[in-house]
Amino acid sequence: MLENIALIKEVHELLGREKAEALANEYLQKIGLSHIGLYRLNQCSDVEIFYVMFIRALMSKATDVIITTPFSLISNLRDIEPIIATLKLLGSEKNIFILDSVINELHYKEKSCHIVK
Repeated sequence: MLENIALIKEVHELLGREKAEALANEYLQKIGLSHIGLYRLNQCSDVEIFYVMFIRALMSKATDVIITTPFSLISNLRDIEPIIATLKLLGSEKNIFILDSVINELHYKEKSCHIVK
Protein backbone atom coordinates (compact mmCIF):
# COMPACT_ATOMS: atom_id res chain seq x y z
CA MET A 1 0.00 0.00 0.00
CA LEU A 2 3.01 2.30 0.40
CA GLU A 3 3.44 2.42 -3.36
CA ASN A 4 -0.25 3.17 -3.80
CA ILE A 5 -0.18 6.06 -1.33
CA ALA A 6 3.21 7.42 -2.41
CA LEU A 7 2.18 7.57 -6.05
CA ILE A 8 0.23 10.79 -5.40
CA LYS A 9 3.36 12.72 -4.38
CA GLU A 10 5.51 11.02 -7.01
CA VAL A 11 3.25 11.95 -9.91
CA HIS A 12 1.84 15.32 -8.85
CA GLU A 13 4.84 16.80 -7.06
CA LEU A 14 7.66 14.78 -8.66
CA LEU A 15 8.83 13.67 -5.23
CA GLY A 16 11.30 10.78 -5.30
CA ARG A 17 9.96 7.31 -4.58
CA GLU A 18 11.88 6.84 -1.33
CA LYS A 19 10.78 10.19 0.11
CA ALA A 20 7.18 9.67 -0.99
CA GLU A 21 7.08 6.19 0.54
CA ALA A 22 8.64 7.50 3.76
CA LEU A 23 5.89 10.12 3.98
CA ALA A 24 3.25 7.49 3.28
CA ASN A 25 4.72 5.30 6.00
CA GLU A 26 4.60 8.22 8.47
CA TYR A 27 0.87 8.58 7.85
CA LEU A 28 0.31 4.84 8.29
CA GLN A 29 2.33 4.86 11.53
CA LYS A 30 0.22 7.70 12.95
CA ILE A 31 -2.85 5.48 12.79
CA GLY A 32 -1.14 2.21 13.68
CA LEU A 33 -1.28 0.70 10.19
CA SER A 34 2.38 0.60 9.18
CA HIS A 35 2.06 -3.19 8.97
CA ILE A 36 -0.02 -2.86 5.77
CA GLY A 37 2.72 -0.96 3.97
CA LEU A 38 3.77 -3.98 1.93
CA TYR A 39 0.27 -5.41 1.54
CA ARG A 40 -1.58 -5.53 -1.75
CA LEU A 41 -5.19 -4.40 -2.04
CA ASN A 42 -6.62 -7.92 -1.73
CA GLN A 43 -4.80 -8.37 1.60
CA CYS A 44 -6.44 -5.35 3.25
CA SER A 45 -9.73 -5.04 5.10
CA ASP A 46 -12.39 -2.53 4.08
CA VAL A 47 -11.37 -0.15 6.84
CA GLU A 48 -7.68 -0.37 5.90
CA ILE A 49 -8.56 0.40 2.27
CA PHE A 50 -10.66 3.35 3.47
CA TYR A 51 -7.71 4.77 5.42
CA VAL A 52 -5.39 4.30 2.44
CA MET A 53 -7.84 6.23 0.25
CA PHE A 54 -8.07 8.94 2.88
CA ILE A 55 -4.28 9.25 3.20
CA ARG A 56 -4.01 9.48 -0.59
CA ALA A 57 -6.50 12.35 -0.46
CA LEU A 58 -4.45 14.06 2.25
CA MET A 59 -1.35 13.82 0.07
CA SER A 60 -3.05 15.58 -2.82
CA LYS A 61 -2.94 19.34 -3.28
CA ALA A 62 -6.70 19.66 -2.84
CA THR A 63 -7.81 21.68 0.18
CA ASP A 64 -10.95 19.62 0.73
CA VAL A 65 -11.40 15.91 1.33
CA ILE A 66 -14.86 14.60 0.60
CA ILE A 67 -15.88 11.22 1.96
CA THR A 68 -19.04 9.86 0.42
CA THR A 69 -21.22 7.24 2.09
CA PRO A 70 -18.71 5.77 4.56
CA PHE A 71 -21.29 3.25 5.76
CA SER A 72 -21.30 1.68 2.31
CA LEU A 73 -17.51 1.89 1.88
CA ILE A 74 -16.75 0.06 5.11
CA SER A 75 -18.74 -3.12 5.61
CA ASN A 76 -20.19 -3.67 9.08
CA LEU A 77 -19.48 -0.08 10.14
CA ARG A 78 -21.86 0.69 12.98
CA ASP A 79 -20.34 3.83 14.49
CA ILE A 80 -18.61 6.71 12.72
CA GLU A 81 -16.81 7.92 15.88
CA PRO A 82 -13.82 5.52 15.69
CA ILE A 83 -13.31 6.55 12.06
CA ILE A 84 -13.42 10.25 12.93
CA ALA A 85 -11.04 9.70 15.87
CA THR A 86 -8.56 7.91 13.61
CA LEU A 87 -8.79 10.61 10.95
CA LYS A 88 -7.99 13.21 13.62
CA LEU A 89 -4.78 11.33 14.46
CA LEU A 90 -3.53 12.21 10.99
CA GLY A 91 -3.60 15.89 11.97
CA SER A 92 -4.67 17.35 8.66
CA GLU A 93 -5.36 21.03 8.05
CA LYS A 94 -7.71 20.13 5.20
CA ASN A 95 -11.46 20.55 5.27
CA ILE A 96 -13.07 17.14 5.64
CA PHE A 97 -16.65 16.64 4.53
CA ILE A 98 -18.71 13.49 4.93
CA LEU A 99 -21.59 13.18 2.49
CA ASP A 100 -24.18 10.56 3.17
CA SER A 101 -27.81 9.84 2.44
CA VAL A 102 -30.70 10.69 4.73
CA ILE A 103 -31.19 6.96 5.28
CA ASN A 104 -28.00 6.93 7.37
CA GLU A 105 -28.87 10.04 9.38
CA LEU A 106 -29.35 8.03 12.59
CA HIS A 107 -25.71 6.91 12.41
CA TYR A 108 -24.66 10.53 12.93
CA LYS A 109 -27.02 11.52 15.75
CA GLU A 110 -25.15 12.79 18.82
CA LYS A 111 -21.78 12.33 17.09
CA SER A 112 -18.89 14.74 16.85
CA CYS A 113 -19.45 15.51 13.18
CA HIS A 114 -21.70 18.40 12.24
CA ILE A 115 -24.81 17.51 10.24
CA VAL A 116 -26.02 19.84 7.50
CA LYS A 117 -29.13 19.09 5.51
